Amino acid sequence: MVKLENEADFLMFVAKELGADISELAPNTEFRSLSTWSSLNALYLITRISEEQEVFITSSELAKCNNLKDIHTMILSKTAANQ
Repeated sequence: MVKLENEADFLMFVAKELGADISELAPNTEFRSLSTWSSLNALYLITRISEEQEVFITSSELAKCNNLKDIHTMILSKTAANQ
């Protein structure tokens, strides 16, 4: 299980899972603008988050996020609620 508590680890996770260059990613990155972003990759990222963090994010919850920080904050919130 990958720990995604800190922002840097989360950004590395996203880069790896989406095949993006880490230098393109920052907390305020609008993930929909990434060249590797697609609806298929959205589902893949949701699945990988679920596998690694044991939290489930729905596609409608993801749709409400604007940037990577929003996704990370949601993961942290759901992880805390599960403890």
